[in-house]
Amino acid sequence: MRLTTKLALSELPTQFPTPKQKLLYDDGSPLGLRIMPSGTRTWFCEVWIRPTTSGERGRSVRRSIGPISKFSADAARTAAIKLAGELVNGRDSLHEVREENRQTKADALTLEDAVKQYIKFKRRGKDGLALKARTAHDYLHMVEEGGLLHKLAQRSIRRISADDVRETYKGIAKRSEHSAAAAMRTLRAVMNWHGVVVEGSPFAKTTPGRDRIVLKPTVGKPNPIKPEKLRAWWTAASARAGDPSADGCRFILLTGARPGEVFGSAFADGLRVGDVDLEGGRVRFTDTKNRRDHTIVLSHQALHILRVHCKYKKITAKVFDVLDPGKTLASINREVGVDASVSPHKLRHTFASVAEELVTGYVLKAMMNHADNDVTGAHYVGKSKAQLRAGWQAVADLIAPAAGVVQLFEVRTA
Repeated sequence: MRLTTKLALSELPTQFPTPKQKLLYDDGSPLGLRIMPSGTRTWFCEVWIRPTTSGERGRSVRRSIGPISKFSADAARTAAIKLAGELVNGRDSLHEVREENRQTKADALTLEDAVKQYIKFKRRGKDGLALKARTAHDYLHMVEEGGLLHKLAQRSIRRISADDVRETYKGIAKRSEHSAAAAMRTLRAVMNWHGVVVEGSPFAKTTPGRDRIVLKPTVGKPNPIKPEKLRAWWTAASARAGDPSADGCRFILLTGARPGEVFGSAFADGLRVGDVDLEGGRVRFTDTKNRRDHTIVLSHQALHILRVHCKYKKITAKVFDVLDPGKTLASINREVGVDASVSPHKLRHTFASVAEELVTGYVLKAMMNHADNDVTGAHYVGKSKAQLRAGWQAVADLIAPAAGVVQLFEVRTA
């Protein structure tokens, strides 16, 4: 449809059967009007750029001027003629202004705001899930008052230099190399997500070794209960049967569950009665650390512990109604002469150390709910519930003979 200069704006149609409609003036000016099905009407400029001698093909270039509510027909025509002249001569002032505004906005993004956007919008590539609450908290804490990256928090993320990164790393490393590595992983992840490229980045492989920051992989420090102390520890903990702290710790030792999954934390509810299937002898943890649900097939000993603590409770109630079992665990450790550094998580280490001699590596991975990062384990090896139940039962029988446990519970619950 063509539009003449004599046609008044009030006479323009507001809707068309096609998704969008373009109208050009017949007077040869580059001014045009675009009308959307919604009735929105916008002036635009359109010119033909001739082919160049260097072989570049001719092309049509269109630039928006603005809505008719802000520009009269005469003002829009004047702007279109000026813009067309610039475009023909190889300049695009509107694009330059928009690019300048975009760059200004990008430069205004501080590291703190960049971290907040990362937390809000970051999704895992393989399943589209958002960050876990604990991970989001740790990232945000980095840029808060007293955080490891607080000195850079109000700096533009696009103005952080390679020297800034190195100085920050060295300052934190004086206190703790582990903390420095954690801070740098956070900074690198946020910068990469925002597409920020640091010239001479200390993380780039092309950077000379003397200027590069090499982050060592996280290495665990297993500290299980020593084998010669294990039975004594179990006996001392069993003497406190009925205590949710002691029984929760025993449950971790028997199953290898994570302490946060059992007792809960500021970011997790902990084990609820509704998560327990006493008839089927199973416990289901949802959305665990690796973002997968995890089912534990209970040994007889672990099932006995849960029967006591689920009795007469609503399905929404916590199985072990305590958040921090630290004092009780420390008391048991002192009584038996176990290293004071043995924490609830070290009981998980102890489970893994015991199970390692009783089951295959792939069964142990499944019992511990660790991700399979090798092709064989992820795509070829499958473990049945029967195999896993046998593994958990074998560990429990080595730690606590079933007969002794059954008898103990019968006495305490009579």
